[in-house]
Amino acid sequence: MAGESIDRLRAVFEAFSRTQRIDPEAVHPEIEWHVRADLPDSGTYRGYEEVERWAAGWAHAFEDLRTDLSEITEVDGRIVVDVHMHGRVRGSGEEVHMDEIWVLTERDGRLIEIREYNTREEALGSLGIVGSEAGDAATAGS
Repeated sequence: MAGESIDRLRAVFEAFSRTQRIDPEAVHPEIEWHVRADLPDSGTYRGYEEVERWAAGWAHAFEDLRTDLSEITEVDGRIVVDVHMHGRVRGSGEEVHMDEIWVLTERDGRLIEIREYNTREEALGSLGIVGSEAGDAATAGS
C-alpha cells in the first residue's frame, strides 16, 4: 500500500476523532459498514447518510472519542487495519478502550466497505488467509 494512501486513511480517521463526522469525500456514497455481531449496534449500515447517522450516534455516546490506527497492511487489494478506540462514556467519565481489526475496501480512492473483526486472524480468515499465511500477512507492513 502506497504511503500516500496510508496518510490519506490516517487523515480520514484523525478528522473523525476531531469532528465526530465522516468526511463525505472520503467514503463512497454506497458505503457499507458491517458492525461486529457481538456488539449491541450490530448490523450493516448502508449508504453515506445511514453510516453517518450511526457513527454520529455512536460517537455522541462518548466524550473525547479517539480512533487510532496502527499496523495498516494491504492484503489481496484490501486494507487491513488495527484500530484502537478510546474515550469516556458521556456523563459517567468511565474510560472505554476497544481494539478491533477492520478490513477496508476502496473504490475510486474512496472507502466503499468496512468490516469489523475481533482479531486479526478473523479478519485475515475472511480474506481466505489461514495458518502461516496469516502470520506472513500480519507482518507484511504498516
